[in-house]
Amino acid sequence: MLQSRHVRVAALMALLGVLGCAATAGASDATHYAGLWPVGLGSGILIYARPTSRTLAPVTLLLGVVILAGLALGGCPWDVSIGYAVGMTLECLVVHQVLTGRWGGRRLSDDQDLVRFAAACLVGALVGASVFGVTAAVTDFGEPGAVAAATFIVHLTSQLILLGLFMEEFRHPGFGGRAERTVRWSLSLAVTVAAFLPTTVPSLVFLVLPLIGWTALRSPMREALWQLVVVCWIAATLTSLGYGPFVSIYAIRDRSPELASAPLQGFMLGCALVCIPFAMAVGRQRRSATEADNERERLRRIVEGAIGTVIIESDPVGRITLFNPGAQAILGYAQEEVLGRTPAMFFTDEEIARHAALLGVPPDLRQVSLASALPENGPRDWNYRAKDGQVRTLSANVVPITDNNRQVVAYLATGDDITKRADAQVALETALAAERKAVANLTEVDRTKDAFVSSVSHELRTPITNIVGYLELLLDGAYGATTAPQHEALGRIDTNSHRLLELIDDLLTLSQIESLDVELASQPVDLREVVRRVASEIRHDLLARGQQLELDLPPEPAVVHGDQAHLQRMVSNLATNAVKFTPTGGSITLRVVAAGTSYALEVQDTGVGIPDEEQALLLNRFFRSSYAQTEAIQGSGLGLSIARSIAQRHGARIRATSRVGRGSVFTVSFERQPAVDGWGAPTTAQAEPVA
Repeated sequence: MLQSRHVRVAALMALLGVLGCAATAGASDATHYAGLWPVGLGSGILIYARPTSRTLAPVTLLLGVVILAGLALGGCPWDVSIGYAVGMTLECLVVHQVLTGRWGGRRLSDDQDLVRFAAACLVGALVGASVFGVTAAVTDFGEPGAVAAATFIVHLTSQLILLGLFMEEFRHPGFGGRAERTVRWSLSLAVTVAAFLPTTVPSLVFLVLPLIGWTALRSPMREALWQLVVVCWIAATLTSLGYGPFVSIYAIRDRSPELASAPLQGFMLGCALVCIPFAMAVGRQRRSATEADNERERLRRIVEGAIGTVIIESDPVGRITLFNPGAQAILGYAQEEVLGRTPAMFFTDEEIARHAALLGVPPDLRQVSLASALPENGPRDWNYRAKDGQVRTLSANVVPITDNNRQVVAYLATGDDITKRADAQVALETALAAERKAVANLTEVDRTKDAFVSSVSHELRTPITNIVGYLELLLDGAYGATTAPQHEALGRIDTNSHRLLELIDDLLTLSQIESLDVELASQPVDLREVVRRVASEIRHDLLARGQQLELDLPPEPAVVHGDQAHLQRMVSNLATNAVKFTPTGGSITLRVVAAGTSYALEVQDTGVGIPDEEQALLLNRFFRSSYAQTEAIQGSGLGLSIARSIAQRHGARIRATSRVGRGSVFTVSFERQPAVDGWGAPTTAQAEPVA
């Protein structure tokens, strides 16, 4: 392809040399501007060759050589030929740069392109005329001003007529058939020849202009430009042979021989100014029509291809004008069944009233549609009634379509079928309602259970307290002396009664803590003080078992918000649990650690530890470890569960880590609260052994 372009460029340059030589040789001896040179062909060659930044200079130099050869072989003096060749080469280069520079373009498709094209021709002609005038002055070849003026007119005309052939334009088939095309060409050629044969009837020349305009309006732009070239060639040839109305105009010729061809150039310039804008206007119109047709076809394919989307268009008065295949598939109606009818056929009165109430408009479909078309209302869920009577739920959006004057010409409703999603949502809402009801029932059952446990525990506590009281009287001998076996039996009853009281206390505490209706106190509590009080409580058990207790407390107050009594109960349960499962001679450590934005309260022991498979069950109600069951260690299995509930009610987290035979660590993490003035004097960190 590149090679064929090079061949065509070479052929065009050869044609330029031949035509230039003929124009120079055919020029009148009285003129000094080298005749009707086809300089526009030279500019077109540079445009067509599309030289790169590296090849532009060689191509331009070759063009200058061809122009110089045409001038010299046509009989122009060598010194003048060199100056004229430089002028025309510069002219062609300037035209090329204007049309292909940063803001340029090779197209002839819109008004901006036309202005750029005309500016390139005008600037190029001015450059060429200037160099020709300077050459004439330097070589004393004619009157410089007249040479420059004649050159400007001739070159501007040549650029306008010939350069357009090399510009890109929108190609279209034109209007009319082959017969009209034959008539146009025949009339144009015949009228041009008839107008330029007589020498005394100049008015016939103007018959050519309507024919040029006719062709420009009905033919493709390329054909109109070729007809312009042919008409101008006939006019120039007949005029040079002494025919036509312009040879009889002697006023200009007598005044300045250089301007003798000015009337002919004016005629050709007029033809160009009629042909090019008209042809461009037609091309632009056909391009717009083609783009509109393509866009219409593209939209048609989109509309027809949107099988899963309902697209319904109605005119301003509400009659349906478009019903796409997606709407046909979803709603079951054929297109011919709905065209011309209103969308009211798809809705019940209740559906229209529902949307009217939501939008605050009267229950009229037109009013509801107009309100739905407002941008702030957006897509809405509509229940469409299909042909088979079933209800299809669509998420539909109504958009007004306006013309250039912002007048509404149609309304477009688009919707996606969300029937399955809507049914699923209804089912989900039903399930959620049932779940809420079940949760409410469970909550009520839980409250009833808690109330029952609390009531029973209170009822049990009273008689057991009496039993314990009478047992103490019996053991003290208030009702007489008892034998040794009787005293031993009463002691066992007393021990188990106290165990039963502890169990009842645990049940009451757990019920109170887990009850959602009971509000715990919320006040600043220093964890260090809680730990110290618990240490005092378990001192007796520690001494009895020969265990050591260490306190590891920070120097600054460790303040959290909560219920001090319950927090103390939580730490007491953890510490008591550690004492139970730590052999004689072991140690227990109560520690408060400040870490980042939280406090950690740790209870560490050197006890028997907890097997891995039981660690996940530690905090469950009534859980008893295998070791506790084997060794018959007393306990209700509620202590750790109570500790967990207290921690949860205080927004804390409790966790346990343990290794069998190595002991356990229970950690409760609290969010740190700011220290309160007056809360405990700072103390030094301590590890106090408690004997």
